[in-house]
Amino acid sequence: MASASASQIVLFIAALVISSAVAAVMMNTVGELSGVLSQKNRVLVESIKDDITIINDPGNITTNPLKIYVKNTGLSTIPIDKKLVDVLVDGVYQTNYSISSLSGNTEWEPGDVVELDINVTLSSGSHTVRIYVRGTAWDELRFRV
Repeated sequence: MASASASQIVLFIAALVISSAVAAVMMNTVGELSGVLSQKNRVLVESIKDDITIINDPGNITTNPLKIYVKNTGLSTIPIDKKLVDVLVDGVYQTNYSISSLSGNTEWEPGDVVELDINVTLSSGSHTVRIYVRGTAWDELRFRV
């Protein structure tokens, strides 16, 4: 009888040790997963906060250079940096452009407008300009020259 009790106690202790080890591994895994999800959530929230609107009058577009006015209609401040702004004219990626704030700020605050001077030659007819900010927020303008 005593030997049966002793073996049951040994098995019980072994089961506790194994279950504790499994619980520790699972807690560590859940903690790491929680950290990754939290980081991805922050990135997603920041991208949702970004929003822009092209505010040009499509019937009165200035060309040579092509002037595009873009308003920050989102909730976040965006640095005025060409690395964060992508410009496509008629589907062609443009690198020969300048960007400046109309208010003179170094950052693109919510409600502020920036001017993009795009050095591109446009033929007469229909054209499309698409502006991306941080690769997520974008707006498009269709116009005729």
